[in-house]
Amino acid sequence: MFLDLFSWVFRVPHSIDDDDDDDDLEDHRTSCPAIVTRTPTQRTVFGSRGCNIYGYPSSGGIWLKEADVLDLLYLSLSRSEVCHRSTDPNEEDEFCDRLRRVGAKWWVSRWDWANATIGAREATEEELKVVMYGWPAEGAGVWVLRYESKRDVPDDFGRLRLALTMEESIARMREYGAEFTEDASQVPELRDGYRNQSDRRTAET
Repeated sequence: MFLDLFSWVFRVPHSIDDDDDDDDLEDHRTSCPAIVTRTPTQRTVFGSRGCNIYGYPSSGGIWLKEADVLDLLYLSLSRSEVCHRSTDPNEEDEFCDRLRRVGAKWWVSRWDWANATIGAREATEEELKVVMYGWPAEGAGVWVLRYESKRDVPDDFGRLRLALTMEESIARMREYGAEFTEDASQVPELRDGYRNQSDRRTAET
């Protein structure tokens, strides 16, 4: 699961409201510093078990990815120091696009993600889906590996999280049945983009 999730769940058994005040946010941070970003500018948030990467698109919401070492290397992020979002909206949108390329998911807010993760609301099929991408160093196209949910992931899937290069990751993905698509724009999860996520956001407000 995500960083320190279960310890946080037991401390916060109720649904979380986006309108919680700062005092409530501070309590949640004390329980689980990796669940809630300490400021809305943090790009990487480290916890006791790893790191989460956040992207802040200009269209609203957040992109979120539980980081593997390869994700940090691919995105040129520090593996030990906190990184912050760009102050330029265009640059941040470009980062969000790259973050999508390593499998990040879009959420209305960090609270929306937390509520879906702890079961305070029912997660959608897209939110449950596990998707990994492998980008060849040469040529076009992308390798895609999909599972309907984490329950369908093989027991030894952690091997992929230990890959240190994209080539190594692709080789292991292919062992699990990854498929190659020559035109990355035809991959549904990459084609839609965060600007099309506004439909769900509008429906929930």
